[in-house]
Amino acid sequence: MMALLFNLVSYSEVGYRARSPLWLCLTINLSYFITSVIDVTYVYPFWASADLLTLVALFVVQRKREKIPALYYCAVGLVLNAILHIAMYLDLGVAGNYEPWWLWTLYSLGINLNDALMIIVLVVNRDFLGLCRAGRLLKTVFQRQAHG
Repeated sequence: MMALLFNLVSYSEVGYRARSPLWLCLTINLSYFITSVIDVTYVYPFWASADLLTLVALFVVQRKREKIPALYYCAVGLVLNAILHIAMYLDLGVAGNYEPWWLWTLYSLGINLNDALMIIVLVVNRDFLGLCRAGRLLKTVFQRQAHG
């Protein structure tokens, strides 16, 4: 919510609008709000589905806008969150495990760290971990291999 408020204020600067993550913030806030008010029996598959639908919505919202670092960081964060949700569902719902183990710690830390990183990148909109730079490097390597 704070990232959304920050971006609402920043959006008033005309020079910043093209690279503003405002629409990403709105999409993510709407998704998180909807998932918090809907009551479901199996929360982990629901949350995983919501993260993946949010991911699709982010790319739809940004399709005609400049691709900004916040988009890619949020995409990675949402995919990782969905994987963690599915892992917890498989552990609890399918395997029936109710004894705490390292996956539960990884889940707790991973979800909170991903959400914190998404909030930070929605405020600063910078490639502070080098994720975009690494993506460009991988793209170059794969293009070179494809062209021989």
